[in-house]
Parts: sequence; structure tokens; C-alpha cells
Amino acid sequence: MLSVIMSGLNVAQKDLSVTANNLANAGTVGFKRSEASFVDVFANDPAANPKTAVGAGALTNEVARDFSQGSMSSTGRATDLAIAGQGFFVLNAADPSADTPNLVYTRAGGFGIDATGNLVNSTGARVQMIANADPTTIPVPPSESSETTDAKIELTSEAGASLTSISIDSKGLIGVTYADNTTKYVGYVAVAKFPDPSALKAIGNSNFVPTGESGVATVWPGGAPNAGDIMSATLERSNVDITQELMGMLKAQQIYNGNARMLQTAMEVASRITDKI
Repeated sequence: MLSVIMSGLNVAQKDLSVTANNLANAGTVGFKRSEASFVDVFANDPAANPKTAVGAGALTNEVARDFSQGSMSSTGRATDLAIAGQGFFVLNAADPSADTPNLVYTRAGGFGIDATGNLVNSTGARVQMIANADPTTIPVPPSESSETTDAKIELTSEAGASLTSISIDSKGLIGVTYADNTTKYVGYVAVAKFPDPSALKAIGNSNFVPTGESGVATVWPGGAPNAGDIMSATLERSNVDITQELMGMLKAQQIYNGNARMLQTAMEVASRITDKI
């Protein structure tokens, strides 16, 4: 019985830990909440009578990521991006001098331009764009591509005029305008899709990497039917519902308290039996 009670305490603790992490990230841009699920355990005894069998407790089945859409928030900065629908931004987290890219995937689109003209996130990871897109063919990009390159923006035009504005449309097409009124189209912000995004591995900083179960990324420009639309000057907020998490916390707390009381009762019963021997 003690093993059954301990399994109940363990799953309640796991549930509380998942809920605590969700609540801690309720304000994190692009964060996707997790939810723990559990399974019952029975002894694998062929001789056991199914009419009198008692379960052996519970185990954690999985902690699944919920990739439902978070709410959108306007920021007024053209380089802040959100994906309305499916897909992930592609980032190169490798050192700029590295020959091999280190690609990670995120829904957090708080981007800016660094001193060398790269479109980057707050950690310096470089946003990827589709390498073989012909941005002069507007708005018909290639239908599919697995090749990406750093989204680099020239800070001055060829007449040496300074950059004045940036625009990014719903397909992710990056257009830059200079003080001499010239406009240049850089390319399309890459949007990656996976066969099973729920199997992606979280590595922190709102970034994910593929696993064997998630499948390989397919890269597209923004826009249906292949990927979600790109929304400029917008950020996707966390999809954590605080009320829902608090309700889940109360339930997990009750489960924990109930099992703790069962442990106390079991110890008292064992003590009385021992005293009578």
C-alpha cells in the first residue's frame, strides 16, 4: 500500500510542478503551456483475479506541450513578428563565425536589427529567411524550400543613404526603404512546419529543436495553406490561462493532501498492529 500512496504523491507533485512552470511563464512571449497526463498501474500477474485486483498506483504518462494559439499584442515595432496559425520562426543560434548553423525554432518573435544589419532576437540568434526566394517576384515565392540564410539588412543603400523604415508583409517579405526613397526587398522570413510539433524538445529561451518523433522541418514563406500568416508589429503572448492553471493547482493540491493523509493513516495502522504483536 505504501508504494501506491507514494506513486500518488509523486504524480501530484509532477502535476504541481508542471502547473507552476506554466504560471511562471504566463507573461513569456511565445510560451506554450504543458499538461501532464497519468496512467494507472496494475501488477502483471496471470493468476490474479480481475474481480478482486487492486491497482498498484499511478505513473506519469507524458508531459505534452499545447501549441494552441496565444493572444496577439500590438507593439508598433515592425520587426516584432507573430505567426497567426501554424509554424515556427527559424533561428541560427551558432556563433556568427561558425561555418555550420545551429538551427532552433520558436514562436517568440521579438526581433530587432543588430549593428551589422542582422535580424536577431534578444540573445543574438539570427532570424532565417528563405535563401532561394526571388523577392522581386511579388507576392509569389517558391512553394517549398529547406535552404535558409541569415536575414541580413543593408543599413545603407548603394547612393549611401541611411535606412529609414522596414516593412514585413503577411508572407514574411522584408522590404527596406532608405532616405533616398529607394526600396529593396531582402527575402522572405522562413516559417518551419513539423509533422508532429508536439514532439519538439524545449531547450529554453522559448526555443525548440526537432526530435525523431517530431520529424524534419519543412520551410515555407508565411501564408496559407502551407503556414500561418506573418503579423508585423505584433507579438504572440503565452497561451497560459491563469484561471485554468489555478483550478488545476487546487485539484493537484487536493490529490497530494489526500495521499498524504492516506500515508498517515497507513503508518498509524501499521503502528497499532506492531504494538499488538
